[in-house]
Amino acid sequence: MVCVYPSCPNTSRTRGLCHGHYQTMRARVRALSSTSAEALEQDLQRRGLLLSKGAGGTPAPDSRNAFRLGSEVTGKTR
Repeated sequence: MVCVYPSCPNTSRTRGLCHGHYQTMRARVRALSSTSAEALEQDLQRRGLLLSKGAGGTPAPDSRNAFRLGSEVTGKTR
């Protein structure tokens, strides 16, 4: 899945956003009061710039754990 931010070609990781766009969004949200932060997240969701919690697709696996014996991480099939 590709990042929901317009013209971003990066793979989405959290709530539909790539890592960079998610970090930018989180920094903005953290700078606000809890009421304002909730209003901002609702506005972003309404505009399609943030998916609801739990709807962001499969998060990228932790690369260190992916290569450990017994890991459940699987690769793409051809």
